[in-house]
Amino acid sequence: MRVGVISDIHNNVVALNAVLEKLNAENCEQIICCGDIIGIGPYPEETVQRIMQIPNIIAVRGNHERYLLEGMPTQVPNEENMGYDEMDHHKWEHSLLSNESIQFLKVLPYRKDFVLGGFHFSVMHYCMDSSSNRYINYTRNPKLDDCYRMFSDVDADIILYGHDHKPSVNRDERRMFANFGSLGCPVKDGNVARAGILTINNGKLDFESIKVFYEVDKVIADINRLAYPASEEIKRFFFNTK
Repeated sequence: MRVGVISDIHNNVVALNAVLEKLNAENCEQIICCGDIIGIGPYPEETVQRIMQIPNIIAVRGNHERYLLEGMPTQVPNEENMGYDEMDHHKWEHSLLSNESIQFLKVLPYRKDFVLGGFHFSVMHYCMDSSSNRYINYTRNPKLDDCYRMFSDVDADIILYGHDHKPSVNRDERRMFANFGSLGCPVKDGNVARAGILTINNGKLDFESIKVFYEVDKVIADINRLAYPASEEIKRFFFNTK
């Protein structure tokens, strides 16, 4: 069995289509999404609709889905470190989502636990306090010991997460902690979308981090054309434009 893992798509349907084409060519039978389908990029409705077309997708809610479904800050400063331009950006993208897309996002859980190929999986956007659904224990470039501390309340063989857009995979004979990086926000990678493939065969688990080239210039051109709130900051921070 081959499993495709994606995360942090961030309204980038152009990158998403390129990755899904690659995962299909690699004969992935299951797609898992670790959250943040929306936010940042120029294609909110198109991205959610494309995710909805994936057969039997396993997906969870990220912080950008939470802003849509549970509200976001209205004043500065706030615990999300969100400025007024970013608030306006979220209002813009939320206004473009159809009721069908919102209803799809609304049923996504914060965490999904299941068994696949004989392995116990736990999928979430990041380690969190289950009582408040707030992300905790943020750790840059985590090592194996960090992951055991970050996910100390999670009992699973394979823990898949995202949020921190940098890839990080740690494993030992007991567990794998895998963040394959952001699919939709290339930053210094330029025209690269990131994802992962897990291969389960006769009780053994292998993984591959993949990079898929796509037309990032089209995405940037559409950001320029739409000129939506916070778009200049988004291009610099998430697409590494000058």
